[in-house]
Amino acid sequence: MTVDIAVVHDTSPFVTAYSWGIGTGFGPKYTNPATLPTGIGESVMFSTSGADIAVSHVTSPFISVYPWNTGVGFGVKYSNPVTLPAGDGFDVKFSPSGNDIALGHANSPFISVYPWKSGAGFGAKYPNPGILPTGTGFGIDFNPSGTDIALSHLNSPFVTAYPWTSGVGFGTKYADPATLPAGAGFGVTFSPSGNDIAVGHGISPFISVYPWTSGVGFGAKYADPATLPPGNGHRISFPPSGNDIAITHNSSPFISVYPWTSGVGFGAKYANPATLPTASGTGVSFTHTGTDIAVSYNSPPAVNVYPWTSGVGFGAKYSNPSTLPAGNGLGVDMSSDLNKVVVLTDIAVAHNNSPFITAYPWTTGVGFGAKYANPTTLPAGIGNGISFSPSGGDIAICHVGSPFVTAYPWTTGVGFGVKYANPATLPASTGNGVTFSPSGSDIAVTHAGSPFISVYPWTNGVGFGVKYANPATLPTGQGNGVSFLPSGNDIAVAHTTSPFISAYPWTNGVGFGAKYANPATLPASTGFEVDFSPSGNDIAVASNNSPFIQVYPWTTGVGFGVKYADPATLPTGISVETIFSHSGNDIAVGHVNSPFVTVYPWTNGVGFGVKYADPATLPASTGLGISFSLSNRDIAVGHVASPFISVYPWTTGVGFGAKYANPATLPTGNGNAVDFSSSIITVVPIIKTFTRHVPL
Repeated sequence: MTVDIAVVHDTSPFVTAYSWGIGTGFGPKYTNPATLPTGIGESVMFSTSGADIAVSHVTSPFISVYPWNTGVGFGVKYSNPVTLPAGDGFDVKFSPSGNDIALGHANSPFISVYPWKSGAGFGAKYPNPGILPTGTGFGIDFNPSGTDIALSHLNSPFVTAYPWTSGVGFGTKYADPATLPAGAGFGVTFSPSGNDIAVGHGISPFISVYPWTSGVGFGAKYADPATLPPGNGHRISFPPSGNDIAITHNSSPFISVYPWTSGVGFGAKYANPATLPTASGTGVSFTHTGTDIAVSYNSPPAVNVYPWTSGVGFGAKYSNPSTLPAGNGLGVDMSSDLNKVVVLTDIAVAHNNSPFITAYPWTTGVGFGAKYANPTTLPAGIGNGISFSPSGGDIAICHVGSPFVTAYPWTTGVGFGVKYANPATLPASTGNGVTFSPSGSDIAVTHAGSPFISVYPWTNGVGFGVKYANPATLPTGQGNGVSFLPSGNDIAVAHTTSPFISAYPWTNGVGFGAKYANPATLPASTGFEVDFSPSGNDIAVASNNSPFIQVYPWTTGVGFGVKYADPATLPTGISVETIFSHSGNDIAVGHVNSPFVTVYPWTNGVGFGVKYADPATLPASTGLGISFSLSNRDIAVGHVASPFISVYPWTTGVGFGAKYANPATLPTGNGNAVDFSSSIITVVPIIKTFTRHVPL
């Protein structure tokens, strides 16, 4: 498996990138960018999609961004932002959706954020926050849902956090943590679940971690690790699993890693690597598989990379690259390489006839593998909705016939496990939609009879918990579609009777809050499906009457904004499905009339772009279910009429590729719902970059 690794350093060319083989190590160095950064490279980050790479650096313009293509390398540098950052750039981050880019820097306002569009570049700088950070911004991070942003900085309170809305900007500053970090904040990162926030700082205990709740802020600081880092804490990284936490620091062994459990805290420190970095650790990054860890440090050869096994620790250091970076290493990042990596992925279809659920291995660029064996205990009737859990460890289907929802353990390469026990309180009637919460801790089912939605706690390996209490204000008719906000803080239901959509605050372990006010402009008729965008800043509803698709801005704690303008080219009939791509840059609609699937570019705060061209080979009839692969490189449509599922390569900005060959064993009836899974990449890939260049 090949990804890429980039290192920033203090000598020209200031950034160096290599191909990286997981399990094999450094490949050849990429050619330097044609236009180099203008000074010492302070941090580097690949975008989540892998299509761009950003470098923060000393000397104006303080930030340089390039297109990136694995196997090719740097493209022509994007134009500088119109409003430059106000001093040396110390840390750069793309938002999880890729729609914004943020920089922590030396001079007031210490933080600058810009809209970002791959292929186009910087938008106009967002207004500064109402309350500025109190000094040089050394570390910056977005939470995984993109709804909060945090900066670690020179002066007390050493860390500052704000709500963030893409297309709008900063919200009102969160209250400072009750127990402040003990010195200058050099690094900050959210955990992959978004439930914790960690700060590396200049005075013992050198690392402080807090529970984090979006919309609320910092919780009470976790207890310090039993074995502290031995010097100034610099940058921090969690692997995608969130099961470990790594911090670089300025005293030997220069890197410390601990087991991590959200809600509990630090475990006993892992043993040091056999081959230590030789100077102050400046940056750390895990691969998207969590199986390698890279550490940059303040002397040549600038970077060490080690195999990593959670629960075991460091393996033997990989060999150095044949061409070393030029000078001291100040930051490192390892790409997810979603354009090129062959990910262990599966695709599942819910359909009309027995066995009602069919699943296949899936490989981007290749297509369907041999159908998995049917589950031992089949669903009890027509499958209407399907969902893999975020971890890929479970799969659920809702259906006609009691118990109306059925769930199984799932193992990529193996398939269905033994059916979980039914929930103690069943959904009231036919299950129409099913989804897991982003954390995987809850599962929601919409159904035909009152209360029209049922939500249960969910535990992998255990199954359904005791059903949550119904919302105080029920949906007004048959529940059709359901979606959780990416942060997990809200839940929305599409249903058959006005107002056709109902949305509620959601708290794991507590349940529904008071229903949000209806949108000012209601959907045109029956709401068949609903989806929040990956940023959580928009919500889409597919409906029965023209314009067939409605999208609204969304703000947690506030609710619906003013409906976006309809697309210039409407879907051609009743729309029964809508979904945003995982990047949030596209939105797809499944509908009754030809071409049966319609896709548009999407920009938060702007709305629909010009409709993409239809696929050359159309689905065979009504598009009932749509799913983008986690890499956004493929799009699947479940539909009426054989072959019941059609899958196409997908490229944002280009559109549909030539349809993949049908599976050798077709689903046995109308494809009512479809979902991709991955056993490697999380729902929103969390690829962190951690760097610094201050007196150590």
